[in-house]
Amino acid sequence: MKKIIVATLAAAFCIVTAEADAQVYFNSPIDFAGTGCKLGSYIFSGEKTDTLTVMFSAYDAANPSSNAVSGLQNTSCNFVIPLYVPQGYQVSTMTADWRGYAEGSTELFREYFFAGAKGIDKISNPSGNYTERDDDLIYTTCSSYGEDVFLRINTSVRAIGSKSYIVVDTADLQNNVVFHLNWKKCDPIPLPSIFMLLL
Repeated sequence: MKKIIVATLAAAFCIVTAEADAQVYFNSPIDFAGTGCKLGSYIFSGEKTDTLTVMFSAYDAANPSSNAVSGLQNTSCNFVIPLYVPQGYQVSTMTADWRGYAEGSTELFREYFFAGAKGIDKISNPSGNYTERDDDLIYTTCSSYGEDVFLRINTSVRAIGSKSYIVVDTADLQNNVVFHLNWKKCDPIPLPSIFMLLL
């Protein structure tokens, strides 16, 4: 049976000024690499918006591997997503919800980081219908000019024991893998600091 996996990246505003036009959004190109997201095994949409949806069709792992759609015991999917951050704003936190199914001895690995910054990784050993929530994952420095920052997400699923199976899956479109990006306006530079720069 073909498995369909949906990953939705959703961004929520936290704007404290009247600059309502300022928006963080998912830019392009978006790069995918890995045995769980080979070309033709995923579909995505939502560039230039605050919600990016990714649908996978072969992101699972099994032992024996013949029981997996991917045909593998250890499967990975890594992607690089440019986020446009307007001048004077920064990404503050990210929360990710992972849902799927697992049986036997399994592992779900996630790592989140921006280029040039130290990231956070998580390892879980889910069983049955699972939901894994990762909170307060990443942040960026203040954007001085309005620019792209590159969000990198490295993930993998592994079937460790015999008669094991794991998939990142959804029952319907209401239960997605969701990445929530939160951003805020940068704090102003104190006036004394500005004067010191002019000396």
